[in-house]
Amino acid sequence: MKKISFLTAAVLVTVIILLIYATVQQVYRTGLDDPQTQLVKDIGLQLEQGRSAEMVVKDDSLDIARSLSPFIILYDAQGNPLRSNAFLDGKMPQVAVGVFEEVKRNGEHAFSWQPRKGVRMAMVIIKTNAMPVRFVAAGRSMAVVEQRIRNLVTMVFIAWIICMAIIAIAAAFYYIKQDAK
Repeated sequence: MKKISFLTAAVLVTVIILLIYATVQQVYRTGLDDPQTQLVKDIGLQLEQGRSAEMVVKDDSLDIARSLSPFIILYDAQGNPLRSNAFLDGKMPQVAVGVFEEVKRNGEHAFSWQPRKGVRMAMVIIKTNAMPVRFVAAGRSMAVVEQRIRNLVTMVFIAWIICMAIIAIAAAFYYIKQDAK
């Protein structure tokens, strides 16, 4: 009977540890989109109220491969970039055309985008009724959150190992005690 109790304890600890990991990882990842969501909605509203793209998105030279700052990209109805405060490899960032189809269907889309190796962005795009701007996108680097998630994996794994060691030691003492009887 005790053998099942130790196995049950190991399974329960594993499930709890995995639940902790999944919960914290999701909080990190979904929270990563919050600034971009606020930016696209505010900028979309300004554009729909008649402000020009030039007034809403100032020219800048953020290199998204190196910067942690949030950035904005305005796209036309075909998904061509019109204006941006950021660049990648000297050009305005261009997401896949299929992303715009998703935005057309749902009005908004949040996704992870990897335009090239070593560059991962958390992106949010909305549809707008402004002309010529039809889509407002905002993104930011995932580097800091991805590092937090790697740290989380390490912490959770160490906690799991410690819990498994405690269960194994308790089981060993139990069986040693049983053999002594």
